[in-house]
Amino acid sequence: MTMQAQPSLPLSVQAAGPISTPTRITELPGDLFDAPEGSALIHACNTQGSWGGGIAGTFKERYPTAYQVYRSHCLGLLRSRETHKIRDMQTHNMTSISVQKPLGTALIIPPQPADSRPGRKKHWIICLFTSAGYGRRVDRREQIINHTYAALRDLQEKLVDLRLDGTEPVPTALFSCQFNSGLFGVPWRDTRVALDQSGLHVTVIYPPGQTGKTE
Repeated sequence: MTMQAQPSLPLSVQAAGPISTPTRITELPGDLFDAPEGSALIHACNTQGSWGGGIAGTFKERYPTAYQVYRSHCLGLLRSRETHKIRDMQTHNMTSISVQKPLGTALIIPPQPADSRPGRKKHWIICLFTSAGYGRRVDRREQIINHTYAALRDLQEKLVDLRLDGTEPVPTALFSCQFNSGLFGVPWRDTRVALDQSGLHVTVIYPPGQTGKTE
């Protein structure tokens, strides 16, 4: 199938939050890794530097140099123990809570020359840090949603900075899997709400034969 790229940013980027915004999300069946050359592929990550299972394992196999960038980023922040505050979306007054970086942030990795392969498209990789742990130590569902809102907000800001800077390339479009819904165990509908409210234009790719708007 031919994927039609959506604009990477709305004209006016809105902060993620519990405010209803017109949907900018398109959901299509297909293969995420067939996204157009120069687009960015978004997936959810842990903060331990591991792309060990699920779709993350495929990212690691296809983009090993990008994986090393991600891993180095994680290990550096784990050593520094740097924290920042994010909104608690589970409370009506949206109080701030402190989390250790890179939780609630996004990492934008440009296409890595060493990852280029004949017949494969060059992609940006965007890591949304939505759970500190993985496997049996994965964060609770409500924590993952909190971190997702914060990571999408951070992604918005970083994409705007890239575009305003004008000296570096930027992703031509944003594509994602139904992130958080695999090994992190969060129903897609919950993450979809956060993505809808982010104001980002994203094409979500799900496996053929799977309903687009399910868990």
